[in-house]
Amino acid sequence: MLSSAQLHTTPASKKRGDFPRRTFSCFLHSCGFPTSNNPSLRPKVIVRKQVYCNRNDSQSATQKTHSKNAPVIHTLKVAAGSCILSVFVAVSCAQPSIALTEPQKLVAEAWRIVNQGYVDQSFNGHDWFKERMKFIKKPLSDSDDAYNSIREMLKMLDDPYTRFLTPAQYQSLSSSATGEIAGVGIELFPALVDDKLKVLSPVEGSPAFRSGLRPNDYLIEIDGESVDGLLPDEAAARIRGSPGTKVSLTVLRNGREIRLDMTREALRLRSVKHELRTVPSGDAVGVIRIRQFNSSTAEDVADALTDLQKRGAKKYIIDLRNNAGGYFPAGVDVARQFLEKDKAIVYVADKNGVQDEYDTLEDGRILKEPIVVLVNGNTASASEILSGALKDNKRAKLVGEKTFGKGVVQTVSVLRDGSGLAVTIARYETPSHINIHKRGIDPDIAKPCPEETDVLTCVPADF
Repeated sequence: MLSSAQLHTTPASKKRGDFPRRTFSCFLHSCGFPTSNNPSLRPKVIVRKQVYCNRNDSQSATQKTHSKNAPVIHTLKVAAGSCILSVFVAVSCAQPSIALTEPQKLVAEAWRIVNQGYVDQSFNGHDWFKERMKFIKKPLSDSDDAYNSIREMLKMLDDPYTRFLTPAQYQSLSSSATGEIAGVGIELFPALVDDKLKVLSPVEGSPAFRSGLRPNDYLIEIDGESVDGLLPDEAAARIRGSPGTKVSLTVLRNGREIRLDMTREALRLRSVKHELRTVPSGDAVGVIRIRQFNSSTAEDVADALTDLQKRGAKKYIIDLRNNAGGYFPAGVDVARQFLEKDKAIVYVADKNGVQDEYDTLEDGRILKEPIVVLVNGNTASASEILSGALKDNKRAKLVGEKTFGKGVVQTVSVLRDGSGLAVTIARYETPSHINIHKRGIDPDIAKPCPEETDVLTCVPADF
């Protein structure tokens, strides 16, 4: 996979940590991720290569860490779904090994990915090396046995965001990262809420939207079958299907069960919409609604700003209500468009506590105009990166409700059989070094502002 991508040595975002790091930008035309003609807005892909094997090996510019008799790991990371999509290719060094069946190799591969990057190196109080032997020695007859074993292994971490993905779920998540899906347009919370599947929002204009599905509905049945025991990724995989096929969803709303019948369609998720409005003072206001962060969001926001500036916008409203996040670098690159050079956007700490600082590289496009950001309890992840960056740099006023509080980053790695593994690999803080995980971000002006409410009724009277 590495050979299919072009590598270019480029200046990276300014990063301050205990160790210097060289980064490479990698534009994945062959992997299905859209790229921009504007280099400053292209999705950033960080490639880090670690070579172990022999302490006497000569050290290249990217060979930073050595451990005797360990495997060579080449890691390709692309942020996706307040997640990072990555491909791991392992090349074994000479070392004693035991013969493993294909299902056991799959479990060993999953164990290694968690061991390599999981942010909590105490592994929730478990001896991770001891657990490896326990799970690999299990007699596994097929892929389903391996999948169940991996799920059991991950359950010990007690982390709802570190999870196994079947091949169908992995493909579904990959499609969401690029904004292309086939289904009914339902967005679920990325983790269970009170042990239930909760609807974040239907995609505007989608079959789910037209059927009457609402934010905060609880999904209880798919085609008459209970969803008890399903995770959001598993439910999403069941709902998606070929265009033209039918699906029935039963939801719980205010204690009442409601059945909604709909037909699947090929959907292109438009992550950004914009319009020009006028406030009572007579000023033209550019309204930018961001539904999710995918690989085209930063460029879509840039296009929206170009249009709104031409039409005379003097102020801006960024609507992040019910935006659960998505592609990590998109949140960073959107923030860059509203901040001056050398402003901190987010701090990210890995499993070793090494902290990277993502900064602005140059002056953004909108630097003086007033900005209001609308948030609520469903504003999460990459949305909180953008919200926190604009608030802490005193560039915008946050209006609405406390945000969700997802301050961790995942990689999504493809396994040898096409299944996948999402692993929490970092924690992040806002520019003021505030840990928002499970805490959220407090708005500057607290007021209820449901998504169906007109944006102009949410902003302060003096805006």
